[in-house]
Amino acid sequence: MRYRFDQFEIDLTRYELRRGRDTCPVEPLVFDLISYLASNANRIVTRDDMVAAVWQGRAISDATISSCIKSARRALGDSGDSQSYIRTVRGRGFEFCANVEVGHDPPTAGTIPPATRTASSAEPDGASLSADHDPKPILVVLPFANLNTETDEYFADGLTEDIITNLSRFRDLRVIGGASSFQFKGRTHDLSEICERTNAGYVVQGSVRRAAGRLRISVQLIDGETGVQLWGDRYDREMVDIFDLQDEVTRIIAATLGVTMQDVALQRAMKKGPLQLSAYDCLLRARRYTWMLSAEMHGEARDLLEKAVELDPLSADAHALLANVYLGEHRFDMNPRPNPIGRALTHALAATSLDPKNAYARCWLAIVHFFRGENERFETEAQLALSLNPNDPETLADVGHYYAFMGEFERGAALSRRAQQLNPLHPSWYYFSFARLHYSQRRYDETLADMQRIGLPHFAWSHLLAAAAKGQLGHPDAGEPVAKLFEIKPGFSARAELQKWNAAADDLQHILEGLRKAGLKE
Repeated sequence: MRYRFDQFEIDLTRYELRRGRDTCPVEPLVFDLISYLASNANRIVTRDDMVAAVWQGRAISDATISSCIKSARRALGDSGDSQSYIRTVRGRGFEFCANVEVGHDPPTAGTIPPATRTASSAEPDGASLSADHDPKPILVVLPFANLNTETDEYFADGLTEDIITNLSRFRDLRVIGGASSFQFKGRTHDLSEICERTNAGYVVQGSVRRAAGRLRISVQLIDGETGVQLWGDRYDREMVDIFDLQDEVTRIIAATLGVTMQDVALQRAMKKGPLQLSAYDCLLRARRYTWMLSAEMHGEARDLLEKAVELDPLSADAHALLANVYLGEHRFDMNPRPNPIGRALTHALAATSLDPKNAYARCWLAIVHFFRGENERFETEAQLALSLNPNDPETLADVGHYYAFMGEFERGAALSRRAQQLNPLHPSWYYFSFARLHYSQRRYDETLADMQRIGLPHFAWSHLLAAAAKGQLGHPDAGEPVAKLFEIKPGFSARAELQKWNAAADDLQHILEGLRKAGLKE
């Protein structure tokens, strides 16, 4: 699909903004914002509309939105003064003022966009790269450039190899093997040639420089088709233990690249109509539920994943996420159907059978065991999940979350803290393990601060912990979150809820004590 206005054209198929014959360099988020506004031309869209469409409902600050609007105007040659294209309607939202024409591209048989070309994870050297069986994004990590003397060559090469290894742990990415990517070392190749030879859709480039006892590592992710930089960062560190430093930086880079690629793939999937969705597209769209945890998103995710499993019954990722969603019927009482734990167990076992090394699948098999009260099995699968991908923020946060709920507060908070470091743009529920830790330590004011960070007003635990903390502090408004609990769940039972979430005996009594002080009668 294309949107045309004045001298501009937005090509959703190629993910490009063009002015005449020239491609305008624009960040993916800014491209999404311009596309969304153009698709709603000459009508006012609210801030909430934009957040839902462009940021998939994540908690976004006004400053972030303002910055993105400013970048969109800059890309169009607009300004806050002229507002020729993007007009601010005070108190209401924004309006795209151009006359937009919509065009559709005819499908081209046999074409596969680079973003969906495939190869096996950490592709074996010399393997033939197939482009017709798996839509997951392919990355090639080029050897990092050494900007020092030859004595530091080993560090740049080791950094490259470790990033390849760590990225290959993300099961929804395909990473070209090191022996293949190192063929480009020391040679000049343009991106199109690299992508053509490796079948990759995305290229990771970087450099290493050492000076005055400090090390600077720069890295960027580039769209192989357009040449647009999708992400980039720089890491400055003191030179202490070279191997510890290498481990630290490669973990951060791999985690950031993994999260960034998931977002890029989701943005592409969101452009497709219902009839165009593949199993992988359904999976990507359904992942938005793990951010918002709303009943509406849960219902949509369940439909998408049931379709995904029907389209591709061999997708371990789809089975694993469906286990998550089915378990949501039990955890949050969202859109319940009979036997949610049993259905979740079936799909978690299917996922781990299809891909025994899938960390996300192991994680959700662990969580099913948690809700079955099988703590030893939870521990076994959780540790296996962490060993399979110690750099996946979501796995770290999920496991930390449930350690905290079963009473291992320090252990849970440590994993959640690491998840936050690896993914600074994390969902708000990452703070739950801190709230549980602070309540157990009788630091009730900090518990309330954690609950403010979490938000999630539709989630009973948000009000349960707030009420208990306020009750312990003797707040006069402690009854308000108690009332909210019964508004959300009219038949609410605190003891039953705590037992459902596998609370340890002393923790259960401590929370019930706070709830009684807040006015809860059971």
